[in-house]
Order: sequence, then structure tokens, then C-alpha cells
Amino acid sequence: MNYFGAYHADIRSRALDSCDAPRISKGQMTVAGYETASNERAMALVYGRMRNRRALAKRLECTPYASQAALALRAYEIWGEDFPRHIEGPCVCCVADVKRDVLLLSRDRMGECSLFYACREGALMFADHPDTILKAAFVEPVLDRGGLCELIGLGPARTPGRTPLRNIRSLEPGSVLICNNEGIHTRRYFELRVREHREDPLATVWNVRELLEQAINEVVPLHPACMLSGGVDSTALTALLCARIGRVESFSVDYAENAADFVPNAFRPEMDAPYIRLAARVFGTRHHNVVLDQEALAEGLDQAVRLRGFPGMGDVDSSLMLFAKEILRCAGTVVSGECGDEVFGGYPWFRGEVCLPEDSFPWSGSIELREHVLRPDIRKKLGLRGYVRDVLHNALDSYDVGGVPEGQERNLFLLQRLCFDFFMPNLQERAVKMCEGQGLTVLTPLCDDRLVQYVYSVPWNLKRMGGVDKGLYREAVRDLLPEKLRMRRKSPYPKTCSAAYADAIRSRVRAMCADVHAPIWSFADRDFVEKLAASALNPADTPWFGQLMAGPQMLAYLLQIDSWMRRRNIAVELD
Repeated sequence: MNYFGAYHADIRSRALDSCDAPRISKGQMTVAGYETASNERAMALVYGRMRNRRALAKRLECTPYASQAALALRAYEIWGEDFPRHIEGPCVCCVADVKRDVLLLSRDRMGECSLFYACREGALMFADHPDTILKAAFVEPVLDRGGLCELIGLGPARTPGRTPLRNIRSLEPGSVLICNNEGIHTRRYFELRVREHREDPLATVWNVRELLEQAINEVVPLHPACMLSGGVDSTALTALLCARIGRVESFSVDYAENAADFVPNAFRPEMDAPYIRLAARVFGTRHHNVVLDQEALAEGLDQAVRLRGFPGMGDVDSSLMLFAKEILRCAGTVVSGECGDEVFGGYPWFRGEVCLPEDSFPWSGSIELREHVLRPDIRKKLGLRGYVRDVLHNALDSYDVGGVPEGQERNLFLLQRLCFDFFMPNLQERAVKMCEGQGLTVLTPLCDDRLVQYVYSVPWNLKRMGGVDKGLYREAVRDLLPEKLRMRRKSPYPKTCSAAYADAIRSRVRAMCADVHAPIWSFADRDFVEKLAASALNPADTPWFGQLMAGPQMLAYLLQIDSWMRRRNIAVELD
């Protein structure tokens, strides 16, 4: 099989309206905007930021000014198919060995860089966006039984390696894809594992602080701004940056007339504003408060789908997209506290008496609600509940948590792995796609794989040091923050609470229901959705995903599904 002549490469197509795809062929590699290198034997392409670039250049005896692609090519010459193990940081690498007729694709350890691929008649295409593959007419856009189960049963999360589209897959984080005459297969070069933790509490705190500072030091040369929510994650990162580069630009997001409709709840106990003001004053940042319009959030749903490539988190996506656009006016790079709750155990499902879920993921809301979105005939054909249960148990059965005995501790380690594999990738994809779609580079130091691997192995009594959520993280930044900021209760990314936004979504859903030819009605129950839109949209009655998607966000997800199917002319084939 020859993968090179028909091989398309376009890792990151920003011009999604164009289906032109540069080709990799024997003897040349030209992909605009990416580092490339070649010699008489092979070609290499690298997109992203190689964290260990200088150290790798020294180890490979290359000039310090060698490009990332040249380093990847040299690493392949030295280590062959194991070369991805030696490359660190959020980057995607492709090496095409012309003489051996083999192609290697590797994705970064924590999955910060997206990588989708499709195979057809011995050819393979890869891209960072599924629409690039579809617009090149490389495969047909088909939503089959498994894809619909992903979309409705798990969405906006996805099973690792899967997408809702039958012919497009995602390369899992920390994996390498190998194409040769024997076919196509993937294997892991990095995986989180529970390792023996021997450090005492004081040493553990010290090591976490050191890893935090290491991650921040590596982004300091980029002179980034900060997303500042007033929560412990973003506030501590802001403090660390200010200590290194002086006054930084900080940004927070809010919504027009949001305070008037805000009602405290267990997930979001209070508004962010007082904590943001305190943090900006303490650290002397040049702060910008971005206030978004409610109608603009609803208008942005379609563009958010185009940027992500799949239905996402409704206004939670479109708000970040609009927020990023405003940040870009002052800064080209921004630090986010994303992933802190996954790494340090800050979510509600890590609290109290923890039992492993039996039928669905703890962030998936109501499976019954998800089932009833489907038409009765489709519901019977899909077996949605069984699909979700199988995905859940297959994942749990695959995890190796070492010698951790049965009980609470083991449950917590397994639950955290589920969170890393199914919950965090959705938030990472949202952060990267919504920001980079506006031209803004987002940095997530709390997703540094060295920090993640170390903290993952820490026993849970230390992760909850002092008996509080994220106690280990709070202790590691004790000297950086005023106590009021250090011990603030978790409050998620701020979503709109406004009735004006709910009305805007209801209006759009009513229009969708009036269109009997809307693609979503090929499987969704129009009467049920219409009744939902007319209801009070109480979060307790309409939980869909995580802490942020309920009520209007749940309906916005259905709007995004319809838009996604319509624009890509997606066919539904369930037989």
C-alpha cells in the first residue's frame, strides 16, 4: 500500500471555506504555515510548540537554531518509530519515510493539539479539523448508529479515538499512528499511570509548586496575558506570571444584565466580580472586563460549531469565542486556568462517598432526558443506555491503577482517569478551537504532562489536603494569594443567567420545530423538543452535561446539531 501519493496533509486549516489540501508526495512536502524539513530519505512536518526544543537540539547534536521539523526528522533517524517519546510539549509531528514507505503521525501527550484522520482505498488524510477532510471530499459525511449514540448519549464529550462521523477518527493523546505496507495501526507512547508516591506532605507540596513554576517559566518568553476569573486556578497563575514579567494584562468575562438574573446554587455559589477586583488590585494587573451581549451569544452558536467542527457546549463555546476576540485586541497569547479541576480533583463528583458509576458518566446529566430527545422508533433502534454503559465499563476495565486496593481510593483514581479521558478533552478542544479560531493562542500550564503525571499518582488524602477540594493546589500557592482568594469555593466558567438569552434560544428552537425538513428531525422527537422549549427550562429538569449545560444550553446543543448536519449535508444511516 502506498500512502504517499494520495496522502493529504493540512493539519490546521483556518480557511474552512476552502477545500484545497496540500499533498505529501515522494520528494516534497509543502504545507503553508508549518515547519517542514526533508532529506534524501524522509520528510517531516511539525505544528505546535516543542517544549524541549533546546534540550533536544543539544541531545541530537544539532544547531540550537534548528527548526522543530528538522529536530523531529533527526529524532526519527536516531530513534525510529519511538521518536515521539523524546518530543515534549503541545505539538503534532508527521514523518514520511519515503525509502521505507512508512508514515508516522504523533499527537501530544495531553491532547492539546487536535488530530483527525480518515482512510480510503489505501490512502489516508489527516487534519486538525474534521471539516478539512470533509471539504476535500475524501470521505462521505455519515452519522451511523455509533455516531448518533456518541452525539446524544455522550455529547459534547466523545469516546477517545471516536467522532460522531463514521469515517473520521481522532488520534488519541499520547499516541502514534503508523501507516506502512501492513496497514494502519496506532499505539500509545504515553499514558497516565499510578506510580508509587513516597514523598511526605511537605515534599509533595514543594514538588507541585516546583512543577507549577516550571510550567509558567516556559511560557514567560511569550509574554502572555491572563484569563482571570477570581478562582484559585487562574488567580495563582496570574500571580506567578506577575512575579516574573511585572504588570500583565488580565481579562474577565461577564454578560449584559447577568447580575439581575443570577441565583446562587451548589455549582456556582457566587458571582466572580468581587474576587476579580481583589485579584487585579493585589497583583496590579491592567484589567479588562469584557461584557458580552445576550443576542450575540445566540448568534455565535453557528460559528462556534464551525470552529470546533462538532456540536459543542452552546453559549459556553460561543461566549469564549467572543471573549477571545476581545482579548486579541490587546494580546496574541493568553494563559488559562483550564484543567485545574481535572488535575487536582475539584469537581463535585470527587466529593463525599465516591462510588464508581454504573450506567452513565457522572457529568452526563439525565440519560432519560437524552433518550427522550430521540423519536421512539429511533430510541428503540439505538439502545442508547446500553451503548453508554458499554463505553463506560470498557474504559474502566482498561485502566491500570497499579496496586491500589479496592475501595474509595481506587474508585477515585479510576474516576479521575475517566475525567481525563472523557471530560477534559471536550474542555481542551473548546479552549483551543474557540481561541485559535479568533487568532488567539491559549496556553494551559495546568495541563503540563509532567505536573499531571505527578499529581495523578498522589494519594487522595493529599490531593484533598486539609479536607478541602484541591487542597494540595491551594497549599502549593499559599504564599501567593490572599486567604480570601486561596480558599474561594469552586465556581465554574461563568455562563449567562439572563432570561433574554433563554428567550433568544427558545425563539430559534421554535423556528427549527416549524421546519419539518430540519435535519435533526431524522432522529429527534420534534414534539418533545417543542415542549422543552415551552417549559421553564429548570436546570434540575434539563441537566445535560457537567455544571454548565442545562436548560438553554441543552437546547442550544440541539440547535448546534441541526446546524452541523445542515451545513455538512450529513446523512443518517442507522441500519
